[in-house]
Formats: sequence, C-alpha cells, structure tokens
Amino acid sequence: MNNVLTHPGKYDSFLFGSSRVGFIDVQKLDDGVYYDMMYSEGTPAEHYENLLDMIDRGIVPKNVLIGLDDISYFVDPSDHVNQLYRIPFPWRGTLSDKTDFYLRYFDLITLSQSLSVLKEHMNNDNDPGYQTRLLETGTENLDIPPVYEDEGAKAWWSDYYYPREESFEDIRKIVELCDEYDINLRFFTNPVHALTYAKDIDNGYLVFLKKLAEVTPYWNFSGFNGVTLDYSLYYETSHYCPAVGDMMIDAIYHGETDDKLLSQGFGMYVTEDNVDELIDILEEQAINFDLPVNTYSDTINKKTDQEE
Repeated sequence: MNNVLTHPGKYDSFLFGSSRVGFIDVQKLDDGVYYDMMYSEGTPAEHYENLLDMIDRGIVPKNVLIGLDDISYFVDPSDHVNQLYRIPFPWRGTLSDKTDFYLRYFDLITLSQSLSVLKEHMNNDNDPGYQTRLLETGTENLDIPPVYEDEGAKAWWSDYYYPREESFEDIRKIVELCDEYDINLRFFTNPVHALTYAKDIDNGYLVFLKKLAEVTPYWNFSGFNGVTLDYSLYYETSHYCPAVGDMMIDAIYHGETDDKLLSQGFGMYVTEDNVDELIDILEEQAINFDLPVNTYSDTINKKTDQEE
C-alpha cells in the first residue's frame, strides 16, 4: 500500500487476493498497468479497505481483479489484528491508531525478530531481484520452478478456519464501491490444490461457490480438474505456479481454455443462471472420488463435538 500511495500515477489497475495470486504475472494483463496487492491470507474485507484507502488518496483504479478461495470464506479478518505479519496499517486512521500500530512492534523479542527478517530480505542472495520486483509488480519470484514434495503432503488448513457468512457482504461492498466509481471489476476463484480442496468442500466450500454467484459473476478454477490434480503445478498444497496463472489469464482475458478443462469447470464463467451447472459438475467430481460434501467435519461439527 505504501508503494502504491507514494506513486499515485504509476498503476491504474490492481490484482487483489491471498498470497496465491502472487504467482500471477501481472505484466501479462494487457488492459492496464497492474500491481499485485497479494498478501498472506488476504480477505475481501481487507481488499475493500485497501480500495477505500486508494480512493481516499485520489487513486481510482481503472481495473480491479480479485482472486477468491477458501481463505475468503473461512478466515475472519479480525483474527489478523493479533498477527503482526498480517495486521493492516490504518491508512485512514487517526494519529493514535497509527501510533498503536507501531507500538505493537516495540518489545524486545518482536523488534529483534522483525529486524532479522528485514536483514534476511535485504541480503537475499537466492532472490537478488526481490526488492526491485516488489516495488515494480508486487509479485513473487516467477522464475522459481515448482518442486512438489509428495511425501507427507497434507491439506493447507488452519484450526481457526470456519465458514463466515459475512464474507458475502464484504464482497458485495466491493461490488457496490466499484459500481459507484465506475471501476471495471472481475472476480475469479483460485485453483485450490486437490488435497486442500477436498477438505474445503467437506466444510462447505461449495456453499460459498453457489452463494457467490448471487453476489457477483466470477470465473471458476476450483474443483478436481486437470490442473488441481497435477501436483507438478504446485509448490505445496497452497500455491500454484506461474504456468497456472498464465492459464487463468488466458481464460479471463482472452476466452481461451482447454475444452477438457472447461468441461471440468476450470475457466467456466459463472453467473446466477448457470451456477447450478457448476455445482453439479463439482459434486459429481466429489462422488467419483468418494468424498464427503458439506459435512463440516472440521468446523461446525468439530465445534459441536468439543462443546459436548
């Protein structure tokens, strides 16, 4: 945000999302000059606040592209208040708000750890272009080849994940804000790795995909498909590689998707009129893998068991 706000004329378009969208090459998005606003566990509520921050400084984007996924549905942004590497800076806050933000870092342990991380990235021999890339495009290192470790791989999941109905209102607020300022807005769902996706649909992710269409159209890349089942396209069970990002760009910006992938729901443009078709495809995939759907074993039912 600091980079964007201090260079108000440099970018006219923005990509928002969790860290997963950090592997999308924004320089290949050809309808604007994009900056990748990805950050760890980025949520729609935080994207909305970032957009308000920009508009408050006179930066009204031409295009906004937002990647959604299980994090968008399962993560409560208020949890980030207690996570120093995720808490958002109060750009529109009072002097007191900003002072409180900085004071969180001023205990000896936190300060020491923060300085250690800064030093590591300032002298990162494995990624010498880190600082330049961060200030120019905001992406991850797109030249790192994916080396997937299959042994012991597990779903990417945190014990605070829980279905959050408020996420739909957060997304609706983004839609309304972009309508108000005539911003071209696009949503898509990240192609979640198959192992993680299996846990997601057990805990209501298909409900999210269905209800999302009532709020906004979107391009879907979720499901068990030729991409999410190809583990060579992932770094681990959370982040896909730039080659997948290129496929998504082709689908969203050029209408180009492999027919077989499209039949699996990958690259499908979803609206209220055809969302049931998508859900049918995704439910049939789950049945073929003999997997549960919407049983909430790790969220609602787990909580009920603990209370009993």
